Amino acid sequence: MAPKKPSCIKASNEAAVFVSSLRQGSYLLKIVNAGLDVLKLNMFAGERMEKRKYPKYYVQKYGVNNLYKYNLDSSTRLIYTLVAEETGVVVVALEILDHKKYEERFGYG
Repeated sequence: MAPKKPSCIKASNEAAVFVSSLRQGSYLLKIVNAGLDVLKLNMFAGERMEKRKYPKYYVQKYGVNNLYKYNLDSSTRLIYTLVAEETGVVVVALEILDHKKYEERFGYG
């Protein structure tokens, strides 16, 4: 899919609290920021998840009708959704997960 810039990037409260808890200059903060920079340039950079694999957690908590996974590194995942707003399409970062938590959330573990 051709690169397409979102109108902006937002974060769920959960994602915002997690990111704000990271130490300035930490590896995790660097890869999260790098991932968000990629998504600012191309909202389709992540892998679109199959609807049947959406965890109930995201459907119930956020009412998602699309869900993407972006690999920040070999073991850290950024889960996000795209939301249409008046200003255009917005990337909403829902959660940043290590591989273990990702597998639990998606029922692989």
